[in-house]
Amino acid sequence: MNELASLLSGLCQKRITALFAALSLLAASVRAQAPKTSRNTAAPDMPALLRAAEEALGRKDYATAATALKSAVTAEPDSVPAWFNLAYAYSGLRQNEEAVKAYQKTLELAPDLFEARLNLGILFIEMKQAPAALEHLERAVALKPQHARAHLYYGRALNLAGQPQAAEKQLQTALLVEPGLAIGHYDLGQIYLSEKRFADAASAFEKALELDPRLPQAELGLALAAEGLQKEAEAAVHFEKYLAAMPDDLETRFHLARIYLALDKNEQALSNLQQVYQVDPKLPGLAAALGDVNALLKRFPESERFYREALAAAPDEPDFHRALGQTLLDEEKLPEAENEFRATLKLDNHSRAAAKGLATSLYLQKRYQETVPLMEALVRSPDVPPGLFFLLATCYDHLQARPQALAAYEKFLELSQGKKPDQEWQARQRAKLLKRELGK
Repeated sequence: MNELASLLSGLCQKRITALFAALSLLAASVRAQAPKTSRNTAAPDMPALLRAAEEALGRKDYATAATALKSAVTAEPDSVPAWFNLAYAYSGLRQNEEAVKAYQKTLELAPDLFEARLNLGILFIEMKQAPAALEHLERAVALKPQHARAHLYYGRALNLAGQPQAAEKQLQTALLVEPGLAIGHYDLGQIYLSEKRFADAASAFEKALELDPRLPQAELGLALAAEGLQKEAEAAVHFEKYLAAMPDDLETRFHLARIYLALDKNEQALSNLQQVYQVDPKLPGLAAALGDVNALLKRFPESERFYREALAAAPDEPDFHRALGQTLLDEEKLPEAENEFRATLKLDNHSRAAAKGLATSLYLQKRYQETVPLMEALVRSPDVPPGLFFLLATCYDHLQARPQALAAYEKFLELSQGKKPDQEWQARQRAKLLKRELGK
């Protein structure tokens, strides 16, 4: 239900009845001052129409209520209760434009009717019309300065208008009037979150949950605040609690999967991604993420399947080609891996990962002559992994280019320094033999 309906649905039936009675007295006063006009037809039974509308609103049958109330305002255009409740019925039917007109007519007849000002302001917030909302909510706050929810919604309107500091003051006023207003603490947390005041946001969301543990959005706020504080493990706990209450929020579940990936909790990441995939397999980035997590779990056939699915949706994405190439390499599908790395470099000729993958696939196919130029380019880059010099050395060794092989082995030993003991042993043995062969 929208904000307006949510607010009014919180009123008990007695409150609605009282509102009808009070407005009826007001309408009677207005009618008493209006000039009498003759009518050729019998007047409809206004009390019966209002009573039928009241009963329909009480059971949330907004369509029936609207029908009765339209008849009422046609018969008596100056009936404040009929216009007010017609606006409410239209809100329940999500007919916002009609609701606005009915509230505006109500306020023509009764400019200081607090409930109409408040409801119309809330309606304009829902319609993202901040200036109009501000006009009515400012008036509502002036009419009832001790009404906590008037300050709450005025704060929301100010925030919508891009005035977060003024919004914060209104929300704090709302909480001074009603300290136990959980949604007020939640709204403050939202403002703090948008301002990257993550610690303040966390405190506000915690207070909201303390007051109303059934407020799942506050768990989401806590998760985002913890993430802002770089407490990813704590964030994951709050995301899980939020999703337990809101399991259909696929985007948040997808986001949680990414957090689990960052935490190296790959099984949890996979579980969440699979849940999203079952509902919306076409969600952008999902297939690639499933490819990534399956690769990390060494489930290479599944990884290949999802990377191919990602590429079907975005055939010109170089990183998808590179990732698929790496998985194919792990599956020892060397010619296919080579093709994917070449496709990556065609789309992004600066990709070192793709160049390394291509060099590796060629090397494993024993195409050493083609591998050497790629390796030579790679080892000229900064922060070269020592293993590349070892591969380059073995290429030269296979090609019987002894001086180049010796130089590459020695460079590998200089950089490795005990990091790759097995390869270091091989490199020392080959270097000794090459030195003897070269007369050194």
